[in-house]
Amino acid sequence: MNKKNIVRISFTTLSILALANCAQVTQPELCDSNVTPIHAIQGQGFQSPLTGQQVTTRGIVTGNWQSEAELGGFFLVSKPDDRDDNSLTSEGLFVQANENLPRLQPGDWVYLTGTVAESNDLTQLTNLTHHAVCDSGYSVEATVLNLPVTSTEQFEALEGMPVHINQNLVVNGHYQLLRHGQIDVAHERLFTPTQHHRPGAEARAQAKSNALARLVIDDNLAPNSDLPSSLKQTITASNTVRSGDTLAPLHGILSDFRGSYRLQPTSSVEISQTNPRPVAPEAPAANTVRVAAFNVLNYFNGEGPNKQFPTDRGAKSTADFARQHEKIIAALSQLNADIIGLLELENDGYTSHSAIAELTTALAEATGQPWRFVQAAPEKLGDDAITNGLIYRSDRVTPQGEPLTLTTPPFGRLSRLPIIQRFSPTNTVENLVIAVNHFKSKGGCPRESSNPNANQNDGQACWNEARTKSAELLAEFIDNHADLKRFPLRVLMGDFNAYAQEEPIQTFLQYGYYNRIDAFNPHAYSYVYDAQAGSLDHLLVSSQLAARVVHQAIWSINADEPTLLQYNNADVNNNWYAPSPYRASDHDPIYADIQF
Repeated sequence: MNKKNIVRISFTTLSILALANCAQVTQPELCDSNVTPIHAIQGQGFQSPLTGQQVTTRGIVTGNWQSEAELGGFFLVSKPDDRDDNSLTSEGLFVQANENLPRLQPGDWVYLTGTVAESNDLTQLTNLTHHAVCDSGYSVEATVLNLPVTSTEQFEALEGMPVHINQNLVVNGHYQLLRHGQIDVAHERLFTPTQHHRPGAEARAQAKSNALARLVIDDNLAPNSDLPSSLKQTITASNTVRSGDTLAPLHGILSDFRGSYRLQPTSSVEISQTNPRPVAPEAPAANTVRVAAFNVLNYFNGEGPNKQFPTDRGAKSTADFARQHEKIIAALSQLNADIIGLLELENDGYTSHSAIAELTTALAEATGQPWRFVQAAPEKLGDDAITNGLIYRSDRVTPQGEPLTLTTPPFGRLSRLPIIQRFSPTNTVENLVIAVNHFKSKGGCPRESSNPNANQNDGQACWNEARTKSAELLAEFIDNHADLKRFPLRVLMGDFNAYAQEEPIQTFLQYGYYNRIDAFNPHAYSYVYDAQAGSLDHLLVSSQLAARVVHQAIWSINADEPTLLQYNNADVNNNWYAPSPYRASDHDPIYADIQF
């Protein structure tokens, strides 16, 4: 029986640094004085009712991370006889350290005077004027916390308190792992609301549900800390932590940062690799053609014949580009495709030193196959810094007719110019129409709320109208073009920057296209954003082609992998880099095998 790989990460509770010659003095009589209990400081709401007031309180130290490289303080919890019977008030509190504090240990019972403050939504005691250790050796019973919670008030009622999570939580994201040493977890895999729910009320309800299921596992360290993060040091190019992996039950202290609740672990964190890296897809059958789309994460090969760096986007140095190039070629060569639409290529034309020429030549050398590219314009395709590309195996398919594009706005102004090309598979007389697309992204919202492309708060984010209009124009152009309308076997593919239930994708369905991924894996996704999975990348086929799709899938080599494994972080830690397909980009490639 195969055993699951387990990554053990130990978050060590470090003792507080004391000043030189500062001795700890036990003063038990002080802790019998009248105090403001912690639950009164916390109050029933999301902010303390005593903000700005000086108070004296007491509690048991539960976790201390006092140095500037750590959290800069420690946590207290009330003794049982200081607690109230109100489930809405927390009995835990963060105390901001200062230079006069003695060396404290978990289990110390302390007496403190300071000022109540709210910092990034975390209630805390600051500007300490008096402190004493009354006793030590106390143990604290943790409160059980399971996800999802029923309301954010349930999180808030445990702010600053020690908790025990007895579930096997699922890693959902790790975007902040590189900088902050954090991972996002939930009780199950979370999906972007509009991946499975229609925009509007349904999507908003799912977004609220997702928020109640999420928790951040922190590393007890300050942002950009000089101290090593245990999890980051554990990861290598071959020993990764993927979204979909699971955590064993653990202990920690619940804290808050701008409404994002997080756990400061006080026990080791064990991650089981339950979402292993997928192997490369097998080559398609002889009587099928594999078409694929892949966003190659700003593949810029340098300026001009001398390949000068840095460029507008992508790699910042020759060494960085060499690593990026190796990973992209590894991914493309193992994809075993016959036609590939490429997104986020440098828009530098089609000469021998262009990005698409270098990539195509390298792919042919790596595979021993006759790869060619479609020259979609005399020079550059559009005015954007990035463009779309289309490459193919000339022994498997043959281009027919001239490549076409569409320049009617929002194409050119917002969405990148598409590439539309007919191909005939070898030994057939049929023609396959391929359209490669990259629609306007969701970022950079218009400032005017009256702008129809502003965020409508329906789950589709910004520029949805532009993406929807792009979908309409593309479908109508193919339907009405004098040449293309004669060929009913059509594939629309690329990065549409829209999830499956959003209006641009639904528009294509209304024009008679099918999303056949639903038949093979309805839970497939190509991208992870904000610790939620979904598909921005799609491959849609016309009704006459739907029954011929014998397989469609997403090769999950990128979206589930942490960003620190990207080519541009090798200088931070060389153990993170390998010339493998994994984390070659931030999007996963999508492909379909079509029978002819």
